[in-house]
Amino acid sequence: MTHRRRLFVFGMMITLVLTFLTGCWDRTETNDIAFVLTSSIDLEDDGKYRVTFMLPLPGSMGGASGGGGGTSGGGKSYYIDSEVGTTIRDATSKLQMRISRRLFLSHRRTIVLGEKLAKAGIGIMFDDAARTPESRLTCFLVVTKGKGYDLLNAEPKFERFPSEVIREITKSKRAMATSTKDIGLALSFNSDPILSYLEAKETQGAKEPSQEIQLIGYGQFKGDRMVGIYKNQEANGLMWLRNYVREHLLTFPFESGKDISILVKEGHANIKPILQGDKVIFELSLEAKGVIGEDLSEQDLNKPESIHRVERKFAEQVKKCVQAAIKQMQKEGTDSAQLGLMIWRSHPNTWNNDLKERWRAVFKEAEFRIKVEASITETGLINQNVTKDGR
Repeated sequence: MTHRRRLFVFGMMITLVLTFLTGCWDRTETNDIAFVLTSSIDLEDDGKYRVTFMLPLPGSMGGASGGGGGTSGGGKSYYIDSEVGTTIRDATSKLQMRISRRLFLSHRRTIVLGEKLAKAGIGIMFDDAARTPESRLTCFLVVTKGKGYDLLNAEPKFERFPSEVIREITKSKRAMATSTKDIGLALSFNSDPILSYLEAKETQGAKEPSQEIQLIGYGQFKGDRMVGIYKNQEANGLMWLRNYVREHLLTFPFESGKDISILVKEGHANIKPILQGDKVIFELSLEAKGVIGEDLSEQDLNKPESIHRVERKFAEQVKKCVQAAIKQMQKEGTDSAQLGLMIWRSHPNTWNNDLKERWRAVFKEAEFRIKVEASITETGLINQNVTKDGR
């Protein structure tokens, strides 16, 4: 009897175990999924939204046969399709109706916004993106000149997918990354965000030119609407004001007709807000470290006085960049450096009771006191052009 009871208990245990080994009831096979590499959103002339997706072709995902990226082996390993709708989700739903696999957004790392949409307002996209669990808030938001799908149709040579180029440029050590989360937080605090501004550029000098993707600067937003672009000096100065200095090259005349190029390797900004009645003052203490990349001034960098002259010119150039960014911000009344948040943190009562509602007007009249300490940490393997007489 005891033996039969043991067999019964053993049989029940096996039955229970088999019940839990029946597999995943809601599994999704890889063959049923269309992985979205990147997407773009554009505003059409009739007010509708055009959504464009870049999807890999499973049958073309083998090893590359030769050089080139998107056009390797004579055919693309991806395809692009788009649809128009009254909302972003409406357009996506229409596009899904002609795709045999389910659109899967978890692997999307970039979203490209067309210039017209950016100028009209990007707040609309934060409803769709935040509601979709698969849509990652860590993916990068970028804005482009013209239509977003035109940037997706560029054919860069170094990578197989244009989406990879967009992602690598946006998160490179020379750019300020702009994620969906960062932009959403800035807008939720009534602050003015910035977005990486990319453009398709045709290569020069090649017999068969290709379209490469280039970082031009940063879109300047007032709330959720783009009102300008930070380029060149202004883009460099903005990095200092946001205390997010990335590696960048400064080329400027050391003497008349003799330029020098300095690669900025490190930088730090200490910004202190001071309130004096109705006046707001920002004291900026900047520290810059750079490496000499090229020197056409024919000076002897073995001499300490020559290095000090270069450091002074270097400091002047950094200051000019910051001043150029401040001028562009104050002209449009956009706090792209989020300086208002600094006042809110240091003087919360004054900000909430007095400055918050009229900050744009106050910011236009704010005073900036800038002090720059610059140092040259390396001159390279040489201190003077090797063709010059060292005497």
